[in-house]
Amino acid sequence: EGSPLDGKYWHLAEEENKIRDALKSANATATPCGELMKLTPRVCNTPMRGGTEWTPRYRGDESSIRQLLKPSPSGYIPSKVGDAEQVYGGREARIPQLRIPIGEVDVAMIARSLPQRNRSRKRSLSTSGISAGAASAEAKRGGHHWYSRISSTSSMLRNETNHRILGRRLVDDSESIVPGEGWEVQGGNIGYCDGTLNSVCARDKSSICLMTGHNDGRGTLDGDALSGWVVFNLKDVTQGLFLARMESWFPMESNKRTEGWTAINGKRTRHRHLKAPPPPKPADYRVEVAVNGVITKSLNETEFNDLCVEPGYNLIICTLWDDEERAVKNEKEDVELAFRMAGGGRKAIMGITHVYYA
Repeated sequence: EGSPLDGKYWHLAEEENKIRDALKSANATATPCGELMKLTPRVCNTPMRGGTEWTPRYRGDESSIRQLLKPSPSGYIPSKVGDAEQVYGGREARIPQLRIPIGEVDVAMIARSLPQRNRSRKRSLSTSGISAGAASAEAKRGGHHWYSRISSTSSMLRNETNHRILGRRLVDDSESIVPGEGWEVQGGNIGYCDGTLNSVCARDKSSICLMTGHNDGRGTLDGDALSGWVVFNLKDVTQGLFLARMESWFPMESNKRTEGWTAINGKRTRHRHLKAPPPPKPADYRVEVAVNGVITKSLNETEFNDLCVEPGYNLIICTLWDDEERAVKNEKEDVELAFRMAGGGRKAIMGITHVYYA
């Protein structure tokens, strides 16, 4: 049938399908998931897509939060603080113990030799970026996998931005909801970090051992009340859902991008609180959410916290959009969802590590 092989050939495919079918027909509220996600239990049996700044992740940066973001008018997309080129590219030398002995069958080679099969990846987190066909063509030109040519996270995203549709302006007046310039990514790895032997990850100059291949990284998209809007381009939305894993415990004024700013998107002239609770938010702190140019929520700290659940330690998930009427219609639509802090200046900081939508 071609490469990659259809999921039905996986030895656990039948069991997986049984579990998925049972979950789809279950009463979401009555499930353990529904008890944890009590504010939005329907997410428990709704297929979701999303993105994350944590690694490893599927297909590298194609499933990052940044691939969902609409660039600012200047073309800016948040990048990793201190982002640098990798020291070298390409695959590592193969571990001798993993080499196929002479005369033995190389199953992986057989699979790779199959013709490419054109199909959509229904379970992929990716909503934009390099297509499977483009990746295949690049691999043929370069003689090896396309991702081994990536020198850094930022260079890939800059190239992607030049070719993808930037989206439409939400509104066209003095209150335009357009992407801000003050968001950035703190922490995490650079490179293609998919958790496999093919990864080209964390080979920056600060590494103490370039060949470890260690993919674990916890990046965070950070912004404060001077950062402006962060706008997500969400394709083929049907269920009216958008949730995010958020971190509000960063020290005040720790967003390096807005250092020296005195106004939103102003001109320039982290560390986590695990043991001590985060300081209280400024009195004028607010969180605002807009959908397709219309502000749907403007919340103080208490009201915003009411949208969040904490199903585990250090795990806070907030429902920023829940439109059940859209779910009833079940019609695909491209949506622009925007989020910002308003009030509190650089003291009103928030981090986003994962987003989920349907």
